[in-house]
Amino acid sequence: MNLQPLLDAINDRKVVSGLTHSVYRYPARFSPVFARAAIEAFTKPGDTILDPFMGGSTSLVEALALGRNAVGTDLNELAVFLARVKTLRLNDPQINELRTWAELTVPDLSPRKPVVRHDEWKDLGYQNNMPWRFRKVAEQALNTALMVLDGDVLLAARCIVLKTLQWAVDCKKHLPTAAAFRSKLAEDAELVAASLEDFRTALDAVEGQRPTVEFYNTPADDITKVASKALRERRPKLVVTSPPYPGVHVLYHRWQVQGRRETAAPYWIAASNDGMGSSYYTFCDRRNRDQSPYFARLQTTFGEVRKVVSDSCVVAQLVGFNQPGEQLPLYLKAMSEAGFTEFKFSRSGVSRDDFWRDVPNRKFYVSLRDKAKQTKEILLLHRAT
Repeated sequence: MNLQPLLDAINDRKVVSGLTHSVYRYPARFSPVFARAAIEAFTKPGDTILDPFMGGSTSLVEALALGRNAVGTDLNELAVFLARVKTLRLNDPQINELRTWAELTVPDLSPRKPVVRHDEWKDLGYQNNMPWRFRKVAEQALNTALMVLDGDVLLAARCIVLKTLQWAVDCKKHLPTAAAFRSKLAEDAELVAASLEDFRTALDAVEGQRPTVEFYNTPADDITKVASKALRERRPKLVVTSPPYPGVHVLYHRWQVQGRRETAAPYWIAASNDGMGSSYYTFCDRRNRDQSPYFARLQTTFGEVRKVVSDSCVVAQLVGFNQPGEQLPLYLKAMSEAGFTEFKFSRSGVSRDDFWRDVPNRKFYVSLRDKAKQTKEILLLHRAT
């Protein structure tokens, strides 16, 4: 097997773009170039791919564009919202409706104007730590969307507000002006609309039967309980994913506002639920020096995944470690006991060391011992046994 396309893909430094990949910056997303290379290497059109930690849905979008069926799961409701938006197939009237909403809404947004408050979300704490001027203009934009839009178009409008609000507040040292927010919202509205057009064009170009997509808000270790037609009728030939990393903390469920004040505002904008701590999304609290719960959960999860995939299934996953010398052997052991064996590279001219890569544009919080690998990931390839 020629592994060079995968090696090139994991080291790709281009900005994430194309199709609907740019409609939101989900934490720790991997490159669509990597997802595409893995899908092309290990599947053919009509096959099913599975991403049990779908996150920003990169693998699902690429699979559909390549004529593969896709199934994704994630315990983060924000990930499920994004999966819905990024795989929408809006027609021209719907795209025009979205653009018209943005054109009419943006000029009137102002923190000086009164607004009907989203008290139900405020009372639940989802607006905590949000700068008041951006909370107000976001409420204004959402209120107009709720009045004039519905269904899939309303989902896309929520995503536009989500994208712009993330740009305005997440990890910003200096907050933009309301005028800059309006300008960015108009820009993001056009980007989302054009991205959905590109995705529809890609789907229309797929030959044969149109691929299907399913996504579920469920922990990956409950995947056998999912009532999935695709998993039942055509077992996945490929798992392409990036699970939580041992000892590495990624803030999947919060934005950080002017320092490390966290806000759950993304869930308010997406009309989704959160209410969970960081360890809920990462298998194990990063402050726990004993990481054995992480590896136990990993083994259980992939053991359940093994039950729903084909006997010839390949697992291609990007994983990061803060202590690779200690953690990688434990990771490989957990995968083996879950029913997957690592690829042997003796005849391919490459070794496992060739699959390490520098991590571009990532924000990690790690308990560092081995600084040499603190911003490194490795591509692990396994086969079902």
